[in-house]
Amino acid sequence: MLPASSEFLQAMNSPTKRMHIKLELYDNKMNYLKEVTLQTTRESLGEISIDADRPVRRSFTFSLLNDKQLYNWGEENLIWIDKRVILYIGLEDFKGEIHYVQQGVFVVSEPEDSNNMSGRIANITGFDKAFLMTDKRGKFINETTLEVGANIGTAIRIIAQGVGETMFNFDTIDKTIPYEITYQSSDNRWNAIEELALLAECDVYYDVYGYLRLKKIDLNQFENEPIVWSYKFGDRNERYYSGNVRKMDESELANYIRVLAGSGQTAEARFDLVVDETDPLWEDSPYSIQKIGTVLYEHNNGSPDSVLETEDECKWRAKFELMKRLGFTERLEMNISPNFLHDANDIIEIEDPVNDVSGKYLLDSFSIPLTPSLMTLNCKKYRKVIDDWDFI
Repeated sequence: MLPASSEFLQAMNSPTKRMHIKLELYDNKMNYLKEVTLQTTRESLGEISIDADRPVRRSFTFSLLNDKQLYNWGEENLIWIDKRVILYIGLEDFKGEIHYVQQGVFVVSEPEDSNNMSGRIANITGFDKAFLMTDKRGKFINETTLEVGANIGTAIRIIAQGVGETMFNFDTIDKTIPYEITYQSSDNRWNAIEELALLAECDVYYDVYGYLRLKKIDLNQFENEPIVWSYKFGDRNERYYSGNVRKMDESELANYIRVLAGSGQTAEARFDLVVDETDPLWEDSPYSIQKIGTVLYEHNNGSPDSVLETEDECKWRAKFELMKRLGFTERLEMNISPNFLHDANDIIEIEDPVNDVSGKYLLDSFSIPLTPSLMTLNCKKYRKVIDDWDFI
C-alpha cells in the first residue's frame, strides 16, 4: 500500500473529488527540468498499469493537449527517450488544496504527437526503470563472470550499475554464489538479476520511488502480512466496491513438482515434492494426485538449473513453486471506484457472500484510470494447504 496523507485519504473518500496529474521531468542523470500539472478530464485519456508478474511492473500512457507544441518529441526537446518522469496523482480537497501521491519513476519510450481534426495531441508512454535492463537495452555488452563466494546482493548491484543504476533498497543478504557464473553478451541483465534473486530466496523489482528493491521472500507472507484494505458488499459504509467475477484458473496448477540442479545435462541434485495421500501430510487433500490426477510441473522445463547446486536448494525451489501452483487457484476480477493507493502484492480482504467470495486475496495486477471511471483489480486467492512451510 502506498503511503498517503490524511488529507489525500479524506479527498479520495469524497464523492465530489477532483483529480489532478503532476509530471516532474528529469534528464537521464535525474537533473530536474520542468513540472507539468493538469486537471484530468474525460478527454485526458490514459492509465497507469501495475502487474507483479512482469519485469517492468509499472507503466503509464496518457495524452496531453499540445496546442502550444510544448510536448513535441525530438532529440533536443523536453520529450525524448533520454528523459525520466516522476508521476503523481493528486486529489483536490474542499479547500481547493491538492494533495499528491507518487506513482512511479518512469523512462520515456516511443513518444508520439499528432495534429488532426481531433486537435494537437502528445501521447507519452513510460516504463519503470527495469525497462533499461530488459530486451535489447538490457544485453550484457561484454562477457561477465561472477566468482564463487561473491555476495549475491553485491553481484546484483554490479549488474544494475552497468546501466547506470545508483538507487538500491536491499534487504540484508548473506547468500553467496555457489559456483562461477558467466553471462555472455547475448544474455539479458534482468534475467540474470531475477535468477540471482531467486538463488538468494528474494523477489526483485522497482518500487514506486525508483529504487531497485531486493526483498526476502517469506513463504508464509500471505498468512503473516496484514490486510491493507477491505471491500465488503452490502456494507452501508462501503464507498468503493462495485462487483466481481470469480473464476477457477488451472493454467498454473500442479501437484507434482520436480526440480533438478546442475550446470550440465546431467542432474547433480534433485527434489520431488508430491501431493500424495499416502503421505499423512496430504491426507484428504482436494489437490492430491489420487483425486485430480498427476499434474506435473518441471522446473526449468525439466533441465538442470545451473543456479541451483544442492538438494536443499532444490527443495526450497520446489516448496516455492508448490506455494504458487497449489495455493493460488481462485482468481477474482473486482471493479471498484478508483483507489490510488494500491500496489502490486497488496493483501486485501473481500467479502461478497452472493458468490462465496470471502477472506484474503493477493492483489496481482490492476490499472489506474486517469479519467473518471471504475478500475479493475485482478486478485488471487491463496488456499493454504499446510500450516508450516518447514514441514519437510
